[in-house]
Amino acid sequence: MRDYGKVSPHFWIGRTGKELRQAGPESQLVALYLLTSPHANMIGLYYMPLAFLSHETGLTMEGAKKGLNSAIKAGFCKYDEHSEMVWVIEMATHQIGEALKPGDKRCTGVQNEYNKVSDNLFLSEFYEKYSKQFNMTCPRSSELQIPDVNEGASKGLASQEQEQEQEKEQDQTNLSDSNRTDGDKPDESKGKTSQEKPDSESDDAEGQDPVDVAFENIFWGAGLRKDAKVKAKSAFRTKYRDWKKANRGTPENFAVMLAEDISLRVKTQQMGFDKLLPASYLNGERWNDEKPNGAPQISASANAIGGTGASWFAKPSDGSAEVFISQAAIDRMKRGANRP
Repeated sequence: MRDYGKVSPHFWIGRTGKELRQAGPESQLVALYLLTSPHANMIGLYYMPLAFLSHETGLTMEGAKKGLNSAIKAGFCKYDEHSEMVWVIEMATHQIGEALKPGDKRCTGVQNEYNKVSDNLFLSEFYEKYSKQFNMTCPRSSELQIPDVNEGASKGLASQEQEQEQEKEQDQTNLSDSNRTDGDKPDESKGKTSQEKPDSESDDAEGQDPVDVAFENIFWGAGLRKDAKVKAKSAFRTKYRDWKKANRGTPENFAVMLAEDISLRVKTQQMGFDKLLPASYLNGERWNDEKPNGAPQISASANAIGGTGASWFAKPSDGSAEVFISQAAIDRMKRGANRP
């Protein structure tokens, strides 16, 4: 968290400030929040879910959206709904300066801050605007597809729709392949019940994507709001891919680590956590946030299936997506004694 943020007097009397004032008090409050947010950085490109904006300004979700849309129309900021990243366009200039000399240490600071932000639609645009001003040397490009948006808006809905279409096409392809395969089987294998068929034929889980299985059976039932599932599943897959590069763990290891973190934060009633969407939790990598007081540190592989110690969760036998949590196992983990 920054110690302070600069706010120019022109915020109230400049051209953009006047447009914000005409749009209503929500617009001014949102704009001021974006400049001084505890989640902001000096370059003005940072993670900002709408839940944060609503909770920390006291606005309703509708009021927060209205204020943000007005700020976007005024040219004050841009917002990527897919990554939940906001870019306050002139914030870097106001916080750092008009131009820096090549030897200024702040140039390195700007580049480092730029390198740290999550993937979003504004990486290339930010570099084009500020590379000369701050002597930046390493551009980044987004892996996200830039959607067609209305003037001044910055939304990630197109990429979400594309993911849904791809999922439907994949399901249709799998179904078609299954039908063709079934048609090639001998007649005696057709019409058999699942109990009469070999395990390789009756066990549907073997053909499922392990990332989807971990998401459905472990993460999705861990305790966060069950909302925006398609968006959450996409974020889970992206974050697992990034996490795997450093930890080399399985999707189940990753999901267990997240589920343990969520369980601890829910149990300690961490402020605002009950309103957090699963996609926001994932995109913000909230498992890296400071743990609540008295909460143990969670290992990336602790209590995973096949790992050491007794598992604190159990999967149901009926194939549902519910997760049964063992409070006794969690208490043992807190005491540092992973004994059954």
